[in-house]
Amino acid sequence: ETGYTPSLGLPDLRDAVAYRARDDYGVDIDPGSVIVTQGTSPAMLLLFGSLLDPGDEVIMPDPCYPAYPNYVNFLGGAPVPVRVRAEDGFRYRIDEVERAITPRTKAIMCNSPSNPTGGVLGPDDLAHLARLAEERGIWLASDEIYHGLQFEGRAHSALEFTDRAFVLNGFSKAYAMTGWRLGYMIAPPQFVRPAEKIQQNFFLCASNFVQVAGTAALLRAQDDVARMREVYD
Repeated sequence: ETGYTPSLGLPDLRDAVAYRARDDYGVDIDPGSVIVTQGTSPAMLLLFGSLLDPGDEVIMPDPCYPAYPNYVNFLGGAPVPVRVRAEDGFRYRIDEVERAITPRTKAIMCNSPSNPTGGVLGPDDLAHLARLAEERGIWLASDEIYHGLQFEGRAHSALEFTDRAFVLNGFSKAYAMTGWRLGYMIAPPQFVRPAEKIQQNFFLCASNFVQVAGTAALLRAQDDVARMREVYD
Protein backbone atom coordinates (compact mmCIF):
# COMPACT_ATOMS: atom_id res chain seq x y z
CA GLU A 1 0.00 0.00 0.00
CA THR A 2 2.50 2.61 -1.20
CA GLY A 3 0.60 4.71 -3.75
CA TYR A 4 -0.83 8.17 -3.18
CA THR A 5 -4.20 8.37 -1.44
CA PRO A 6 -6.90 11.03 -1.69
CA SER A 7 -5.70 14.21 0.01
CA LEU A 8 -8.44 13.88 2.62
CA GLY A 9 -7.28 10.36 3.49
CA LEU A 10 -8.31 6.76 2.90
CA PRO A 11 -12.09 6.27 3.11
CA ASP A 12 -11.65 3.30 5.46
CA LEU A 13 -9.67 5.39 7.93
CA ARG A 14 -12.11 8.28 7.79
CA ASP A 15 -14.94 5.81 8.42
CA ALA A 16 -12.99 4.36 11.37
CA VAL A 17 -12.56 7.83 12.89
CA ALA A 18 -16.33 8.37 12.62
CA TYR A 19 -16.93 4.95 14.19
CA ARG A 20 -14.70 5.80 17.16
CA ALA A 21 -16.52 9.12 17.64
CA ARG A 22 -19.81 7.24 17.92
CA ASP A 23 -18.39 4.52 20.15
CA ASP A 24 -16.34 6.74 22.46
CA TYR A 25 -18.47 9.89 22.67
CA GLY A 26 -21.91 9.04 21.29
CA VAL A 27 -21.40 11.64 18.56
CA ASP A 28 -22.42 11.09 14.94
CA ILE A 29 -20.01 12.72 12.54
CA ASP A 30 -19.84 12.57 8.77
CA PRO A 31 -16.67 10.77 7.61
CA GLY A 32 -16.53 13.52 5.00
CA SER A 33 -15.57 15.96 7.77
CA VAL A 34 -12.41 13.97 8.62
CA ILE A 35 -9.09 15.14 7.16
CA VAL A 36 -6.17 12.74 7.63
CA THR A 37 -2.75 14.34 8.16
CA GLN A 38 0.92 13.41 8.66
CA GLY A 39 0.66 13.68 12.42
CA THR A 40 -1.46 16.06 14.45
CA SER A 41 0.93 19.00 14.02
CA PRO A 42 0.14 19.44 10.29
CA ALA A 43 -3.54 19.35 11.24
CA MET A 44 -2.91 22.56 13.23
CA LEU A 45 -1.59 24.21 10.07
CA LEU A 46 -4.73 23.14 8.21
CA LEU A 47 -6.94 24.35 11.06
CA PHE A 48 -5.42 27.80 11.49
CA GLY A 49 -4.64 28.17 7.78
CA SER A 50 -8.27 27.66 6.84
CA LEU A 51 -9.66 29.71 9.75
CA LEU A 52 -7.48 32.78 10.25
CA ASP A 53 -6.97 36.02 8.41
CA PRO A 54 -4.04 38.27 9.39
CA GLY A 55 -4.72 39.90 12.75
CA ASP A 56 -7.29 37.35 13.87
CA GLU A 57 -6.95 36.22 17.48
CA VAL A 58 -6.91 32.77 19.09
CA ILE A 59 -7.42 32.45 22.85
CA MET A 60 -5.24 29.73 24.37
CA PRO A 61 -4.29 28.60 27.87
CA ASP A 62 -1.07 29.82 29.50
CA PRO A 63 0.87 27.56 29.89
CA CYS A 64 0.08 25.60 26.74
CA TYR A 65 1.74 23.32 24.21
CA PRO A 66 4.42 25.64 22.77
CA ALA A 67 3.51 24.98 19.12
CA TYR A 68 0.05 26.57 19.40
CA PRO A 69 1.21 30.21 19.40
CA ASN A 70 3.89 29.39 16.80
CA TYR A 71 1.28 28.25 14.27
CA VAL A 72 -0.94 31.26 14.93
CA ASN A 73 1.99 33.68 14.65
CA PHE A 74 3.29 32.00 11.49
CA LEU A 75 -0.07 32.55 9.80
CA GLY A 76 -0.27 36.20 10.81
CA GLY A 77 -2.67 35.71 13.69
CA ALA A 78 -2.37 36.83 17.30
CA PRO A 79 -2.23 34.36 20.21
CA VAL A 80 -4.13 35.61 23.26
CA PRO A 81 -2.93 33.80 26.42
CA VAL A 82 -5.32 33.30 29.31
CA ARG A 83 -3.68 32.18 32.53
CA VAL A 84 -4.61 28.75 33.93
CA ARG A 85 -3.66 27.93 37.51
CA ALA A 86 -2.72 24.87 39.52
CA GLU A 87 -5.38 25.62 42.14
CA ASP A 88 -8.01 25.32 39.40
CA GLY A 89 -6.59 22.09 38.02
CA PHE A 90 -5.20 24.17 35.12
CA ARG A 91 -8.73 24.71 33.80
CA TYR A 92 -9.90 27.95 32.25
CA ARG A 93 -11.78 30.43 34.39
CA ILE A 94 -14.69 31.05 32.06
CA ASP A 95 -15.12 34.70 33.06
CA GLU A 96 -11.48 35.37 32.10
CA VAL A 97 -11.97 33.68 28.74
CA GLU A 98 -15.07 35.80 28.17
CA ARG A 99 -13.17 39.00 28.93
CA ALA A 100 -10.43 38.00 26.47
CA ILE A 101 -12.88 37.80 23.52
CA THR A 102 -12.70 40.73 21.10
CA PRO A 103 -14.19 41.40 17.65
CA ARG A 104 -11.05 39.77 16.17
CA THR A 105 -11.37 36.52 18.14
CA LYS A 106 -11.80 33.54 15.84
CA ALA A 107 -11.28 30.58 18.20
CA ILE A 108 -10.70 29.33 21.72
CA MET A 109 -8.00 26.65 21.95
CA CYS A 110 -8.46 23.87 24.46
CA ASN A 111 -6.35 20.78 25.16
CA SER A 112 -7.60 18.07 27.49
CA PRO A 113 -5.82 16.12 28.89
CA SER A 114 -3.33 18.95 28.60
CA ASN A 115 0.30 19.12 27.61
CA PRO A 116 2.19 20.30 29.67
CA THR A 117 -0.03 20.46 32.76
CA GLY A 118 -2.04 17.23 32.64
CA GLY A 119 -5.16 19.27 33.38
CA VAL A 120 -8.49 17.77 32.34
CA LEU A 121 -11.55 19.72 31.25
CA GLY A 122 -14.78 18.22 32.55
CA PRO A 123 -18.12 18.28 30.78
CA ASP A 124 -19.14 21.50 32.54
CA ASP A 125 -15.98 23.26 31.32
CA LEU A 126 -16.57 22.16 27.73
CA ALA A 127 -20.26 23.06 27.92
CA HIS A 128 -19.38 26.59 29.07
CA LEU A 129 -16.78 27.00 26.30
CA ALA A 130 -19.28 25.68 23.75
CA ARG A 131 -21.89 28.18 24.96
CA LEU A 132 -19.39 31.02 24.61
CA ALA A 133 -18.46 29.92 21.09
CA GLU A 134 -22.07 29.75 19.98
CA GLU A 135 -23.07 33.04 21.61
CA ARG A 136 -20.10 34.95 20.20
CA GLY A 137 -20.00 33.27 16.79
CA ILE A 138 -16.48 31.91 17.26
CA TRP A 139 -15.01 28.39 17.18
CA LEU A 140 -13.53 25.85 19.56
CA ALA A 141 -10.23 24.28 18.54
CA SER A 142 -9.95 21.16 20.68
CA ASP A 143 -6.70 19.18 20.81
CA GLU A 144 -7.74 15.71 21.99
CA ILE A 145 -4.49 13.85 21.27
CA TYR A 146 -4.23 12.53 24.85
CA HIS A 147 -7.70 11.01 24.90
CA GLY A 148 -7.50 7.39 25.96
CA LEU A 149 -4.80 8.08 28.56
CA GLN A 150 -6.89 9.71 31.28
CA PHE A 151 -7.13 7.75 34.54
CA GLU A 152 -10.51 8.81 35.94
CA GLY A 153 -13.80 8.57 34.10
CA ARG A 154 -13.81 9.07 30.35
CA ALA A 155 -12.60 11.90 28.20
CA HIS A 156 -15.18 14.22 26.68
CA SER A 157 -14.93 15.59 23.15
CA ALA A 158 -15.86 19.15 22.28
CA LEU A 159 -18.14 17.63 19.63
CA GLU A 160 -20.44 16.39 22.40
CA PHE A 161 -21.32 20.01 23.18
CA THR A 162 -21.22 21.96 19.93
CA ASP A 163 -20.90 21.73 16.16
CA ARG A 164 -18.73 24.87 16.23
CA ALA A 165 -15.61 22.84 16.88
CA PHE A 166 -12.47 21.64 15.17
CA VAL A 167 -11.09 18.47 16.79
CA LEU A 168 -7.45 17.43 16.50
CA ASN A 169 -6.40 13.89 17.31
CA GLY A 170 -3.97 11.22 16.21
CA PHE A 171 -2.11 8.06 16.98
CA SER A 172 1.13 9.10 18.69
CA LYS A 173 -0.06 9.00 22.29
CA ALA A 174 -2.82 6.46 22.97
CA TYR A 175 -1.51 4.08 20.29
CA ALA A 176 2.23 4.73 20.89
CA MET A 177 2.72 5.40 17.14
CA THR A 178 4.91 8.51 17.41
CA GLY A 179 7.23 7.73 14.50
CA TRP A 180 4.38 6.70 12.20
CA ARG A 181 3.31 10.36 11.87
CA LEU A 182 -0.44 10.04 11.54
CA GLY A 183 -3.17 12.33 12.77
CA TYR A 184 -6.47 13.83 11.73
CA MET A 185 -8.77 16.79 12.07
CA ILE A 186 -12.56 16.73 12.28
CA ALA A 187 -13.67 20.03 10.79
CA PRO A 188 -16.97 21.87 10.29
CA PRO A 189 -18.20 21.17 6.73
CA GLN A 190 -17.45 24.63 5.34
CA PHE A 191 -13.76 24.28 6.26
CA VAL A 192 -13.14 20.85 4.72
CA ARG A 193 -12.47 22.05 1.19
CA PRO A 194 -10.17 24.95 2.26
CA ALA A 195 -8.20 22.52 4.46
CA GLU A 196 -8.07 19.99 1.62
CA LYS A 197 -6.55 22.59 -0.70
CA ILE A 198 -3.83 23.40 1.84
CA GLN A 199 -3.13 19.68 2.26
CA GLN A 200 -2.94 19.11 -1.50
CA ASN A 201 -0.39 21.90 -1.96
CA PHE A 202 1.76 21.46 1.14
CA PHE A 203 1.65 17.71 1.96
CA LEU A 204 -0.40 15.98 -0.78
CA CYS A 205 -1.50 13.16 1.55
CA ALA A 206 -0.48 11.10 4.54
CA SER A 207 1.44 7.87 3.89
CA ASN A 208 -0.79 5.16 2.48
CA PHE A 209 0.40 2.15 4.49
CA VAL A 210 0.49 4.21 7.68
CA GLN A 211 -3.17 5.06 7.13
CA VAL A 212 -3.88 1.33 6.80
CA ALA A 213 -2.13 0.83 10.15
CA GLY A 214 -4.16 3.65 11.70
CA THR A 215 -7.38 2.00 10.58
CA ALA A 216 -6.30 -1.22 12.27
CA ALA A 217 -5.40 0.69 15.44
CA LEU A 218 -8.80 2.38 15.70
CA LEU A 219 -10.79 -0.79 15.04
CA ARG A 220 -8.67 -3.49 16.70
CA ALA A 221 -6.32 -2.05 19.35
CA GLN A 222 -8.62 -0.82 22.12
CA ASP A 223 -7.55 -3.64 24.44
CA ASP A 224 -3.92 -2.63 23.91
CA VAL A 225 -4.72 0.99 24.76
CA ALA A 226 -6.47 -0.11 27.96
CA ARG A 227 -3.53 -2.31 28.94
CA MET A 228 -1.02 0.49 28.32
CA ARG A 229 -3.12 2.91 30.39
CA GLU A 230 -3.11 0.42 33.29
CA VAL A 231 0.69 0.17 33.09
CA TYR A 232 1.00 3.98 33.19
CA ASP A 233 -1.43 4.18 36.11
